[in-house]
Amino acid sequence: MKSIAISLFMLLACITGSAQQQIVSYPGYTAYWNPVTLIPDSVIWIAKPHAKAANRSAGFHSTGGRLNETRDYRHSGYDIGHNANASDENGNSSDEYNSFDFVNTYPQRPNCNRLTWLALENEVRQLAIQYGSVKNKVYWIGVAGHIGDDGVTVPTSCVKEIWYNGVHEKYIMPNSDTCNLHPYMYYRVKTQKSITGL
Repeated sequence: MKSIAISLFMLLACITGSAQQQIVSYPGYTAYWNPVTLIPDSVIWIAKPHAKAANRSAGFHSTGGRLNETRDYRHSGYDIGHNANASDENGNSSDEYNSFDFVNTYPQRPNCNRLTWLALENEVRQLAIQYGSVKNKVYWIGVAGHIGDDGVTVPTSCVKEIWYNGVHEKYIMPNSDTCNLHPYMYYRVKTQKSITGL
């Protein structure tokens, strides 16, 4: 019965669309958080070269009266996956702390988050060093299920788009523990060259 109620709630969320979004803007990123799915519809930021000033000392937390989802992730088999990753935000302790807000996360399978997605994040940081900055947009496609008593939505696929030096790249990665069977480049999809970015 609970899964039927969640499914109906998700259908209603799709119908009402982005009217439910809460826009949460930090100096380091902007999240378009959805209180129905309990994950961001998208997160946008610009990665720039910087000296590391913070060392992942922040814990995941919620702000603005939003739900703290820690208990939903506990024993779920999913990582709390950053959208705007902590390494892009660790140029100062405030930005790094903000990157651990749940408005910047969605559930990711461990091999996706810790291996293939991480490799893509590392490549983007190298591109930022090479070209001065990289615009990033992370979002998701499909609903694989829900975790925890609060029903945090689990994406079927994780999507990352980047823009740098007049180039636009898009990656669609399955949110599964088998996605690491291929390098991140395997998940790149064809896009038209873009100058304008987001």
